Amino acid sequence: MNHDFIRIPLLFVVLCVIQVFVLNHCQLFGCAMPLFYIYFVLTLRKGMSKWLMMVISFALGLLLDTFSNTPGVAAASMTFAAMLQPYLLDLFMTRESEEQLVPSMSTIGTKPFVNYTLVMTLVYCLIFFTLEMLNFFHLLKWLECVVGSTILTSALILAADSLKKGKK
Repeated sequence: MNHDFIRIPLLFVVLCVIQVFVLNHCQLFGCAMPLFYIYFVLTLRKGMSKWLMMVISFALGLLLDTFSNTPGVAAASMTFAAMLQPYLLDLFMTRESEEQLVPSMSTIGTKPFVNYTLVMTLVYCLIFFTLEMLNFFHLLKWLECVVGSTILTSALILAADSLKKGKK
């Protein structure tokens, strides 16, 4: 039985609520903000159609833009991340992995999942903060935001996934 009909909408709502009501109000050193909702794109199953991934990710980004006052930034970044996800996932998985695989530490291994998470989060933060600032006059501030948010978001994602792994 395909559990995506339950898992995807539930994850969509939970991540949106956590981001809007908790994580949008957390900033470290005035630049590092946890963008935990990228976990949604990271855990979309391998065989899912690309257009569906992009539409769902765009919808989540648009909803977050509405509540976060970032017009179009999260929607564009999430859509681009969903477009890249199948290709980045293939880089970190073995060739003989199953087609309906949901990426996590327990399914693809700890080291590949950590690398996959770091690369995907870095790409997402690069796009997000580039679109948000729309200039490079404050290059140091942009770099602080990208690096700080990548580290903070990746740490949250890995902690959440290890808790999920430990619960099974």
